[in-house]
Amino acid sequence: MNEEIKNQNAPTEDIDLLILVERAILFFRKYKWVFLIGLIAGLASGFSIYRSLPKIYKSRLIAHSFLLTNQEEIQIIDNWNELLSKHEYTALAKIFNCPENVLHTLKEIKGDEIQKVFTPTNPNGFLIEVNVTDISLLDALQAAIVYGLENNDYAKPRIELRRANLRELIIKTAQEIQKFDFTKKRLEDILSGNEKLSSLSIIDITGLSKQLIEMNEKLINFKQDLQFANAVQVLQGFSKFKQPVGPKLFVWLFLGLVSFLSLAYLYALISSINEKLKIRAGKK
Repeated sequence: MNEEIKNQNAPTEDIDLLILVERAILFFRKYKWVFLIGLIAGLASGFSIYRSLPKIYKSRLIAHSFLLTNQEEIQIIDNWNELLSKHEYTALAKIFNCPENVLHTLKEIKGDEIQKVFTPTNPNGFLIEVNVTDISLLDALQAAIVYGLENNDYAKPRIELRRANLRELIIKTAQEIQKFDFTKKRLEDILSGNEKLSSLSIIDITGLSKQLIEMNEKLINFKQDLQFANAVQVLQGFSKFKQPVGPKLFVWLFLGLVSFLSLAYLYALISSINEKLKIRAGKK
């Protein structure tokens, strides 16, 4: 008698929870073959999708900008990635001055700073990271990206002007060197043929030799500046890694399982509801 009173006084929440668990177990037992088929189909579909997707390779380029800030360069790269996400290959190929088939292998491009230094002119370079499906086109892609960074409306005219100025300085410096060299040879001829002018001309020849060396150093520096007169300098190019970074097998197996198990549960739930409705209709 006391046990019956205790059972009657037991919390209804515990009883309802036990009933719910019991019904859930019976439900999954009844439709276990449906869930088993969903499990197998989910794994198979996830694996097949994984095998059908192209392998994705990631590579990184390190560059330094001489005209724009790192943030400005990164913003330009973000704009390119937006064009890429919309499959605007024609517009992007025009910017890069490259064939469209090179861009078909490019899945994502993004830029980032090497070091987060919040200054107007960050002395550190910036990174360009790409996801591609064909590593053999990384060299062509690198040349295309550098071309795009150097030939925008801001950088191109300034670089062309700087190169023109350097070429002019090289020509003028070379002409001055020829004049100094000619004068030096004249003085050497005078010294070799006239002893009286030797004491006067030794100082002049020494000064000319020093000036000639300085002019040649300037010429070498101007040629070096012309060679590296670029808006962007590549510090390290793209590396061709053979190990793909995607797709991930576990991710696609999980998605396949979730999808087909959800369909299996939906099918089992509808079948169970229809069965109960038929039973209730038969009782009436």
